[in-house]
Amino acid sequence: MAWYSILTNLCARIFVVLILFSILCRTAILRETINTLHEKVRSKVKLVLFFSFFGGLDLFCGTLLPTIVVNNHSTYVISAGLIGGPAAGVATACILSLVSIVLIKPPVVLSIVLTVAEGIIAGMLSKWLQKQNYNFVHAGAIAYTLTSVYLALLAVFPPDLLPYPFTLEDAIFPLLFSVTVGTGSFIGLLEDYYNQQEKFEGISAKIALKITNSTLSFLQDGLDKKSASETVDIIIKDSETFDFVAITSMDDILGFTSYRTEGPFVTFLKNDFAKLFKSDFSIPTEKLDVIRACLTVPLYDDKRKFGYLCAGHIMDNRVSPMEETLINGIGTMISTQLAFHNIKEKADLLQQAEIKALQSQINPHFLFNALSTISYYCTQQPQTAKTLINDLANYYRKNLADADTMITIREELQHIGAYIHLEQARFRERLQVDYELNTENSFMLPALILQPLVENAIKHGLYPKISGGKITIRIDEKPSYFRITVIDDGMGIAREKLATILDDSVPKKSIGLSNVNKRLNTLYGSKNRLRIFSRVNKGTIVSMRIPVQEVISTQ
Repeated sequence: MAWYSILTNLCARIFVVLILFSILCRTAILRETINTLHEKVRSKVKLVLFFSFFGGLDLFCGTLLPTIVVNNHSTYVISAGLIGGPAAGVATACILSLVSIVLIKPPVVLSIVLTVAEGIIAGMLSKWLQKQNYNFVHAGAIAYTLTSVYLALLAVFPPDLLPYPFTLEDAIFPLLFSVTVGTGSFIGLLEDYYNQQEKFEGISAKIALKITNSTLSFLQDGLDKKSASETVDIIIKDSETFDFVAITSMDDILGFTSYRTEGPFVTFLKNDFAKLFKSDFSIPTEKLDVIRACLTVPLYDDKRKFGYLCAGHIMDNRVSPMEETLINGIGTMISTQLAFHNIKEKADLLQQAEIKALQSQINPHFLFNALSTISYYCTQQPQTAKTLINDLANYYRKNLADADTMITIREELQHIGAYIHLEQARFRERLQVDYELNTENSFMLPALILQPLVENAIKHGLYPKISGGKITIRIDEKPSYFRITVIDDGMGIAREKLATILDDSVPKKSIGLSNVNKRLNTLYGSKNRLRIFSRVNKGTIVSMRIPVQEVISTQ
């Protein structure tokens, strides 16, 4: 019954590791390792360390028995190769071979060579097994074949492996059984993990689709406090799993709801979440009053991070894999809706710009005044009249440009120059313009983004003043952006009007300050929005930032 003694020892050691592996499959660290195994080198390293550690432990336990060289190391090498590929199989084989050299005296060189070969062959079969959805029967067959070859070669070149009364024949069945069942069980647990994950993803997709249908009507108009509050209410109702759900922007909590509605409890819960949000979700939940687990998923408005979707528990201190899959799916859905809204908003802005361009062609007041001025100069200064006609033609030609087209700052300044020449011909010394170009580089910016600022400064800042005034157009180059500033010493803007001047909820007939601000925010983000400083009877400063994208040397 020597073979039975060997079999029980081998099976006892491998079954302990299998139980531990099944438990670890439920932990976040091993789930993350398995899910990113073919994407991150770090995950393969973790897999190699796992199998190497338990393979080395098995080797050590084997040294305490008379059958010192009979162990399960082939199980760990083949499993690592089948799961992680050739690199993982060879790395595990090399590590365990080094361990065996240290523990087993004298080392069995043939066994070491065969172990490395097992790692290489198992790794080469990894992609094939992956296509079979990690079927445990196929894995067991591979392990049985490799172990049979391993034992056959040991029988052909028999080293002195086992002490009396054990023989190689006593180890054949135990090794075949242990390695085959052990490898099949490792792959079977992995197969079960993937099946559960597919089941979770199916359930989560169904719930996420239901939530998508419920929130589609108001998320298509963007995400604000009203739509965020409605969204979190639907998520917590339809998911039936979270104790609280929240949606935030980068600087504010837009929506928050909880499963329980008791006043004092909700207050504690909101205070806990406010602490988490202010700490950028870095505070450990152990330091909070009621929140015990919180999962955070970033939300993106196209490519720009908009905020976070958060969900969690007040009793359980962990989030289940299905809940994690669900909240990630809902987060992707919300980000997709935000991206659609962003595209729709850009299309609306483009349409407004096109309408404005058409309106500018037939603007009766500006065109009448310009033609009257040119008519005057035709009799008094014909050469000046000719120049003004060219300026008028250039002005309207540029105004026909697509507002979504990127042009150089030189082209935008030429367009502004044509407009200013026409206005200076009319108002003469009442209108003075100064350029401060503190850069030697040109850069790209959206067409018709600067002209409305100059036009606004002249019409509303300087014209009401009897004495007129001065406009300064300044461009400053910074490491990551160009700052464009339009300064006038005109009438200024009243505080009440200044508070609402960028409010784009008020319908606009043309591209004004609010529309320019909206275009900047859409194209470059809120950090680069329009900034206005003004004092009544002192003047106004309007500035914008254009992020560095492509710098064009003017030299």
